[in-house]
Amino acid sequence: MIVAMTLKWGPVLALLGTCCLLMPACRPKQKPQAITVRIFRDLNSPYAQQLDHRILEFQASNPRLLNGALVQVGSLNIANYKSAVNNLDDPSVEIVILNSPADAASFPALQAELPHAVNVCAAVQACPAEVPALVPSKLEGQRAEAANKFVQFLAAQK
Repeated sequence: MIVAMTLKWGPVLALLGTCCLLMPACRPKQKPQAITVRIFRDLNSPYAQQLDHRILEFQASNPRLLNGALVQVGSLNIANYKSAVNNLDDPSVEIVILNSPADAASFPALQAELPHAVNVCAAVQACPAEVPALVPSKLEGQRAEAANKFVQFLAAQK
């Protein structure tokens, strides 16, 4: 009797086991890795503290990419903003926020990128007429998506 049932249900159970292994619904879903966006900016600018508050507001909104990955924001700790030209070629820099458009003259690597800059003056109250923020055009994929999400957040009115 047991042998007959095994012969009858054995192939069915084997088929179900195989389907479960092959179907994605049977496997636990992998959580996407968090994406950290690093900002090059002047930590001593007149609006640095307000920008810090906007970063915290962004983080508190639990920002996520289309694939569900969490977006985190961090600033590069650079002692001297004016002498930081070498840091702009750092592959870990996703966003550059200048104090003013005139600062682009100090950073020749950004001259070609400046036409694509977004004015984030809406993000802060004590700012000049224009505070350009840009995402380098060489940036691609999830890092570019995360950086653009943050820049759009900063460009929006409070």
